[in-house]
Amino acid sequence: MKLSPTEVAYLAGLFDGEGCAQYKQYWVKKKNKKNPAYCWFIRMELAMTDEKTIRYVYDSLKIGWWGPRTVRPGRKPQWRWSTSYRGANEVAKMFLPYAQTKKTILQKIVDHYGSKK
Repeated sequence: MKLSPTEVAYLAGLFDGEGCAQYKQYWVKKKNKKNPAYCWFIRMELAMTDEKTIRYVYDSLKIGWWGPRTVRPGRKPQWRWSTSYRGANEVAKMFLPYAQTKKTILQKIVDHYGSKK
């Protein structure tokens, strides 16, 4: 599905205000490896209490997954859309021209995958 520039701008603005982007390297000990090593964690997610909005994000982008988010008892149910690694790269490339507050981290994600062949 091809998105119009207006739809991409709406989704980018929604993500810029409500979303979370992670681009970090962690020291991880894997169970089948002898020594720990640095591993990249690249992820983008958007969580809110409106299920229709999260479903719209997923249906529009056709990348990642969406579903309920675990919340404490007595709280409103929340929904989450998330994508990671190469999916996050595709979305970051789309959102980058419209981003304001998350422009730096989206640029890091694009540069991370852009430097590899």
